[in-house]
Amino acid sequence: MTALGDASPVTSSLALIYATKWSDAVSDVLFAPAGCGTQFTVEDAYELAGSCLDDDLLDSLLPLCLVDERSIACVVIGTDLPGRVAGDVVRLHLNKVAAHHQLHLLDVDPVFYVHSLEQELKAREPGLRRVLDVVGPAYQESYLVEEKEKKPRDFVVRPVRIACQNVIVALGAIAQDSTFDGLSVVAWQTCEVPHVATHEANRALAALMLADAFQNGGTMEIRFDRTAKVVFGEEVVELAGHPEHAVPASLRRFARTVGVVLGVHDPAAIQPSEARALFLAVTPMPDSLRGRVDEAVAKRGITPERLCFTLLSQTWREVELDFLLACSARAGSVLEGGADWQDRSARQAEMEVCRAALMIGMLWRRMNGRDSAGVTDGVRVVEDVSVGVGWDVLDDDGAVTFTGLDAADGVPWTTAFEGHAIRTLTVFPRSSITRDTVDRINSRAARGEQVAVAVPRDARVPEGLIAAPVLRCPDRIANLDQQAENRLLTARIARA
Repeated sequence: MTALGDASPVTSSLALIYATKWSDAVSDVLFAPAGCGTQFTVEDAYELAGSCLDDDLLDSLLPLCLVDERSIACVVIGTDLPGRVAGDVVRLHLNKVAAHHQLHLLDVDPVFYVHSLEQELKAREPGLRRVLDVVGPAYQESYLVEEKEKKPRDFVVRPVRIACQNVIVALGAIAQDSTFDGLSVVAWQTCEVPHVATHEANRALAALMLADAFQNGGTMEIRFDRTAKVVFGEEVVELAGHPEHAVPASLRRFARTVGVVLGVHDPAAIQPSEARALFLAVTPMPDSLRGRVDEAVAKRGITPERLCFTLLSQTWREVELDFLLACSARAGSVLEGGADWQDRSARQAEMEVCRAALMIGMLWRRMNGRDSAGVTDGVRVVEDVSVGVGWDVLDDDGAVTFTGLDAADGVPWTTAFEGHAIRTLTVFPRSSITRDTVDRINSRAARGEQVAVAVPRDARVPEGLIAAPVLRCPDRIANLDQQAENRLLTARIARA
């Protein structure tokens, strides 16, 4: 083990951890020097890690806690790990995992991490019993039996369960509370398991919680200290807030890793500003789209919660939202459900960009998907068969450049590229072709770029003017308009 200087902040943190009397639940997973009273010593951890800790890691990591049966939490004590600083707590997988899943951040300080474990484990059993013995059965009895089968109102305490490969990784119970016009959370339990990415249970449950808070139409304030009532048979059971009576330790721990501090003004609540920052952090999106989202929030008055809910609900998919934000000044109106039906010019402008976004989304999914139905050399795989096609929206041209295409599959919707190993393609999605579009396409084609125009199946294309292949979308203009109207309606009714 690498020796640390006496002045090191990490040394002070570790000394505090080793000198503190922790609960039995924490002592059972904590690695400490021999004689500190823990079940496992640091030497046990090095023996457990075995071949996972090579010489470089030995100089940079110090085992701290068991995370699960196949991973351990380690404190960064060196400066050789890219993107990590001394004092970070990272997760070392003992199984063979992809490089980008190894050494993910668990917390930003070892004292914070162990203290959060103390709080989390103390409240885990009461929280589990609350969900499994009270909220779940009551909900089942009231809403899921065949003779009832009704949808609960937003003020009803609703159980949440998230599982991955038949392993439950998150449990919760939420309800809208009109006394403060926000969301009340009376149960929040997550865990780390070997086959799930670090903090993914926290991220998924937080995303679901925040999406529910937005959909219910409240202020996005989320409280963990409010009493809720559950009708269980003929008995009314009162739940006195979350067992921790504060923002759950596991949620605060996850938030710290994404740069968000929760419970600053009120330890028992997530304020609306904190909820919006967390919503942006938990919503997956490519870097280019994240930049456009940040710009839309800062300069165009689009609320971050609406953008995040749009992506999480897949009302508009990532490439479609990227195109809308980049190529339309009316993106904010589209995301709120579109202009008034009497404003004909605005509706026409929005419908045009919606058609283009829909075609781009369909084309990207077709190019990015790999159909394994015809495989003859093994079992057909139906998951994780994407090609990895990326995109870059060209704001000025209203076009999208796709990269990383599978040369063997060719380009969908046309036979013009057969026999050509196309890896990059710029597509102009249009439902009507103007002279300006023709000039832009021909200009790029003249420079030797691979260019195409995507149009609906029944769109008219001027013959002999465009020096690029035409991609005929399988849907007609009327079909695209119907899809666009469905998306706009979903956006209008998404928030109560």
